Amino acid sequence: GTWQFLAIRLVQPNETGKPLIQDRIDDVESFYHVFLWMALRYTAHKLNSAMLTTRLHENFDVMYKDPKTGERYIGSARSSNMISGYLNDEAGFANGGIQEVLLQMRHVLYQRYIDPEYAFGNSRELEAERKAAKVKKVEGLKALEDFNWLPNLLNEVIDDDLDDWVTNEARVDHILGKPSKYVSRIPK
Repeated sequence: GTWQFLAIRLVQPNETGKPLIQDRIDDVESFYHVFLWMALRYTAHKLNSAMLTTRLHENFDVMYKDPKTGERYIGSARSSNMISGYLNDEAGFANGGIQEVLLQMRHVLYQRYIDPEYAFGNSRELEAERKAAKVKKVEGLKALEDFNWLPNLLNEVIDDDLDDWVTNEARVDHILGKPSKYVSRIPK
């Protein structure tokens, strides 16, 4: 697939040092990244041109070269956004259906990247949150194994009368500026 939209685990360092094999769940995650990019580029939202240019660049184009191995990897913005949802929140998509699909997909997909033990440590005060996060992780990973999860999600959101699909029916062509020159855009 196009490297800007590959699943995060495929474009970041891994313990084995060997390329990982892309699977169906990676393809679901790639769909999320493509959908987010398309929504940012062609639907109404709160980001102005300069901020949109920066966010698209940070999340989809930035990469770095490992000085030891020479391998190229994505920057940290995409994985940070996957876990935090900051970009989705910041964009504030006008179309509620698009916002809902992105939100629900992200909440399931980020379970691939969080470790409740690490996130909450051994704190007794955070025991309930750690246990809830473990349950949510198991449920999220189980949903990803279900071939019907994404089609069902899309059908539910499309059929939901509360989601406003009329807002933003027309394409919005956002004008992008030039990204900063501090990072290479295309891997060699």
